[in-house]
Amino acid sequence: MQFFDYLEKDSILHRLNPSIKLLLIMALMFTVTFVYDPYTTLVFAALGLLQVTLLGKIPIARILNMMLPLLLLLLAITLTSIIAFDVGMEQEPVVVLAIGDFLISRASILFGLTIGLRIFCFLIYSILFVATTDPTDFILSLILQLKLSPRIGYGALAGYRFVPLLGAEYQNIHQAHMIRGSEQKAGLLQKFKRLKRYAIPLLVGAIRKAQRVAIAMDSKGFMAYSQRTYLRDVRIKKSDIIYVVLILSIYILLLTLLTHYGIASWGYRSLR
Repeated sequence: MQFFDYLEKDSILHRLNPSIKLLLIMALMFTVTFVYDPYTTLVFAALGLLQVTLLGKIPIARILNMMLPLLLLLLAITLTSIIAFDVGMEQEPVVVLAIGDFLISRASILFGLTIGLRIFCFLIYSILFVATTDPTDFILSLILQLKLSPRIGYGALAGYRFVPLLGAEYQNIHQAHMIRGSEQKAGLLQKFKRLKRYAIPLLVGAIRKAQRVAIAMDSKGFMAYSQRTYLRDVRIKKSDIIYVVLILSIYILLLTLLTHYGIASWGYRSLR
């Protein structure tokens, strides 16, 4: 299972306009960036997880599979943030752990958890978008709704489509070497050496595929006319607007309540 996988299903999130979904997620992530307490970021992450599982119909086990390679990195960042926090900046630090001159205070733990949960929140919403958004619909939505140049849009789509093709090409080259009796040793160093041997044929194959795509697009008159037609009709529907209004209302209400009761913090020095 790879992190950037689109999972085809029939759900509310899958039917949302990709541009609307992207702008909504960016707004939520922008808000989380300025929050400096772990409680609010945890609420945002939990709501994102509920949307993915209930509205996106993505099983929780599938989500954990996607995040598994990044969880150790997330844990390392959290611990590093706790250790790197400058306890000397606090007027009255509440020391939780003291090893010689090295101190860990309550504020440093809150800071580390805030950074870790913030990244976790970003991962959840990234999965929400990637797993429920068809790449072709996304590019068409960027072109039609956000007025992205078709040259850039279709170039990005072609590059995205090339990624799994290169993976399949790598496996073909690897199997061809095995059939010819090439020695295949285990270990990270051997994998790196093997990648160096495969780099040239992979590069040649990628250039050939890119040339074929360019010739095909040129022969079909790509960008030869100012007006274009599209096979898929990607537009903003009433259901998109209703979803955005409902989600934003829920988040604003929760954020207002958390701020009112002194739970949400909006500054580095507000950690306590």
